[in-house]
Amino acid sequence: MEQAVLAAEAGCMYIAPFVHELKAFFDETYHDDGPILGHCLRIQQYYERHSYKTRVKAAGLLNVDEAMRLAGVTSLTLAPALIDTLSKSEESEEKVMNLSLFKQETNSTEDEIERLSFLDDENKFRKTFAKSEGGKGQSKTAQAIDIFREYQIKAESLMRDYDSTRIG
Repeated sequence: MEQAVLAAEAGCMYIAPFVHELKAFFDETYHDDGPILGHCLRIQQYYERHSYKTRVKAAGLLNVDEAMRLAGVTSLTLAPALIDTLSKSEESEEKVMNLSLFKQETNSTEDEIERLSFLDDENKFRKTFAKSEGGKGQSKTAQAIDIFREYQIKAESLMRDYDSTRIG
């Protein structure tokens, strides 16, 4: 939630929380047992409650069920194969809306949705982010950076190989 709050305070148009850990898309043996579907709902409710213009664009969905559960989020980023599967779905709008987290009763309390601020206090942000969900956010961020770093190295290697074939 801390990153979402900071993004809104900084005036970002969208945030794109990955529903699954990035590793789930690059390692076929990995199973992410903690998708953050409910987090997308809480962020959108927070933005609406505090009149932020920032919107939630959920990303990193793995299946149709997750897309249906997020029906009502401002926006989704979906893989082409998932779009194709959804386009062939014959589920009624009523059934989809019944599955949606956005149409079900929520257990948000006033405490869960109180206005937070991190914009002018980096130390407060870092401490809160480090404690949040037992430090999961930090480990997920580090994991994502490692994955992107690996792909950066691969891309640089491809470019070097390409350049050497053109020059040589």
